[in-house]
This record gives sequence, C-alpha cells and structure tokens, in this order.
Amino acid sequence: MTTTTTIMFLNKSDCSLCMYGRPQARPLISNSPFLSIWNAPTELCTERTGVHLDMTFFSLIGSTLKTSIGQNITLFYPDRLGYYPYKNEITGEAFNGGLPQLLQLENHLKKAKEDIQFYIPSDEQFGLAVIDWENWRPVWIRNWGSKDIYRQESIELVQQRDVSLSEAEARTIAKMEFEAAAKSIMLESLKLGIAMKPKRLWGYYLYPDCYNYDYKQNPHNYTGTCLDIEIARNNELNWLWEKSTALYPSVYLETALRSSRNAQLFVRNRVREAIRVSYVSNSTYPLPVFVYTRPVFTDDSFHIHSQDDLVNTIGESAALGASGIVIWGDMNLTQSKNTCKTLDNYLRRTLIPYLINVTMAARICSQVLCQDSGACARKKWNSSDYLHLNPKNIVIRMTKDGKYTLQGQPAFQDLQTFIDKFDCHCYAGHTCEPRVNINDIQYLHASVFEILKVLFAQRNHS
Repeated sequence: MTTTTTIMFLNKSDCSLCMYGRPQARPLISNSPFLSIWNAPTELCTERTGVHLDMTFFSLIGSTLKTSIGQNITLFYPDRLGYYPYKNEITGEAFNGGLPQLLQLENHLKKAKEDIQFYIPSDEQFGLAVIDWENWRPVWIRNWGSKDIYRQESIELVQQRDVSLSEAEARTIAKMEFEAAAKSIMLESLKLGIAMKPKRLWGYYLYPDCYNYDYKQNPHNYTGTCLDIEIARNNELNWLWEKSTALYPSVYLETALRSSRNAQLFVRNRVREAIRVSYVSNSTYPLPVFVYTRPVFTDDSFHIHSQDDLVNTIGESAALGASGIVIWGDMNLTQSKNTCKTLDNYLRRTLIPYLINVTMAARICSQVLCQDSGACARKKWNSSDYLHLNPKNIVIRMTKDGKYTLQGQPAFQDLQTFIDKFDCHCYAGHTCEPRVNINDIQYLHASVFEILKVLFAQRNHS
C-alpha cells in the first residue's frame, strides 16, 4: 500500500512555522512524514496455517525469506550479497577467507552485482535496501568479546609474514590492514548498490550504534547516554555516512527494558545519535533515518511488546524526527497456527491502532506547523512529549469487519500543544521562514479533521 494523495490547505510558499536550524530528509512517500514498514516473513501464516494477516496499513512490506525478490524493502544478509568474509566465532571456521583482508574484492563485487539484480530486478521500484552484516565491525577497537577473534587472527596474519615484529608492532599493522579492508568491502558494496539501484535508499543495519547497553549493570542509574568515546568512534565512520543514502539504527529491546523508563532512555539516545550522524555528510540534505524495532523481545520471542513498549520504541522514534519505523520479525512469528493467530490479534488490536495514532499525529503536526513542507520533532529532545492524538478527543476503534473508525476530532488546544512542544523541520530543498502566526492555526483547525477523514479512508481502502 502506497499513500500518495496530496492534501493541501495552505500554500506551501507560506510555510511560516518551519524551522531554519535543521532541515529534514525528504519523505520517501509524499505527505508521509513518518512511515510504518513491515519486514518479516508473515506470508508463511497464510501459506502454512491459513491465517491471513492484513498488512495493508504498512507503506512498505518485505519478507526476510531468501526466496523473496522484487520487494520494496530488501534485507541483504551475509549469504545474499557477494562473498562476505566472516568466521564462526565458536568453531573458528572461516567463510570467504574469514578476515576482510583475505577477501578477493573483485570476486565479491562480481557476485554482489548478480545478487543485487536477483533480489531487486526492477530499476524503477523505489524502496529501502538494507545490508545486514554483523559478524565484525569496521572500527578495530569495537571488535570486543567474541569478535576479538578478528583482531587476534589479524595480528597472527601479520606475524606470519614477519616474525621479527613485536606484538605491539604487529597489532598496529593488523589494525591498519583490517580497517582498510573492512572499509573497502563495505564502501564498495554500498557504492555498487547505489549505482545499480539508485531509487533505493541504501545503508547498513545497526549503523550507527552507540553501545549504550549498560542498563543491566546500572539499572537504577542508567541514563542511556551515548558516551563521547562512542560518538568519536562513529565519527571515524564518516566515510560510511558520506556514501550511505539512509541510516538504519536498531532499538531492539531485551526483557530487562520491558515497560520501563530505561527503555525510553535507551531508544532516545540511540535515535538521537542516528539523527546527529544523518547530518554529517551534508547538513543541508540529511539522510533519512529508519529505525529498526521488533514486536517481541530479543531474549524472549514469545512475549510481545505492550503499549508502553510501543511508545518507548515507535513513539520515541517519531517524536525525535525519524523518517519511519521498520518492524522486523523472524520465523518465530510464523512457526505455528497459534503464533500466527497471536500475531494477527496483536496487529489488529494493539500495533496497528498505535501506528495509526502516531502516523496521523505526525501528519497533522506536519500540516499545522509546516503546511506539509516538513516534519515535526521535539523542541526538547530529552522530554517525554510524543506525537500522539489526544485520547480525550479522538478515539480509534476497530469494527467487526476489521476496519478502523475514528470518533471525535482534535480540539484547538491539541493543535496548540503541537506548537508548544514540537518544532517544524523543513524538508531539504524547501524554503521556509520561521514565523509563528496563531491566526494560521485558527484557520487550519477546521481543516484538520478533514485530513484525518481522508487518511482514514486511504488506510481502510488500501
């Protein structure tokens, strides 16, 4: 389902409330400041169990199955893009050379070209292209824990060539060789994808990361802060941000963060760092940020996210100015008729109603503050202000036939709250002068309900 209808109530040249300071990446779909994207193999529910899942709400849909091609969101795992070098961290078995330094880059790119054409046969289809390579990290020092095998074997490789080197000398050379090779593989693969399929937004899953995972060690004093050292290390990856056409950070939750303030802080700081990085290569034309989340916990795939968890992941992402949310799932979601029924009920009663809430609130805020020429983001990034419809004035209900209805309409104060709590960030390339004119908002109030009705009609008839 693709939303393309343009709804205009004010002239775009009259974008009086837009903010100069920080432009916003242009939306992938017109008048859709926040996209909901599904990335899971849920077609298996219909094929294997007869449980049909209604995916029409989602703007982009893609399965994670290896056999799925021609989707508008494509996820490239290690075995689906060239000859990604990696090692089994338990057995030490090497694949495609094991180390980045041992890869035959030319052979890798030749195979990658074939893979890209196989999974994305159309040159015209827009969408997302996400490379998911997680076995090693291109910044040497970040290969800690089980990934230390890449550092140790890189050092051994250097020592095998020159036994006269000291440990420190070998480590220095190994670091240089590893990082150069890792950069080359990631960069050339990215550039190939962009050259072949320029209408896709290319980037790497989990980039950027800020490693704020200390919520278990310090649950009572956790701030979620991305440490300065990790921000500096992300800056070492400027070569990656400069060539990417989108960023795909992750905010997957463990059960330790269930329905907690710490989850807010964890997600908030990770998305904020991604937003910061999105301006590194070009502050005038920032990269869109699509945040990966899951409907379940990483350490307990049988427990789904509550409403609080959705606010802490999806709600945080939208309020901070992300371009959309990507909801990822694996085979656990579709392994039986029971899990498919559970997912169906969760989608209809919890997840989709919340996505409708956030999507519509983002759309209304865009109209109120930006006249559809930008997207809203919190004035105070560390606040708990969300792009939500006021439940006292607007209620989303599901009818017996599975459709959604809207009851009520936003009050003037609801629109004023958007102005008080959020800033407009104009889409890149749009000219806006900051001016707050309350008369514009009073004029607009009568039209906002029409936005809701039209958007609702689009969602229900897609």
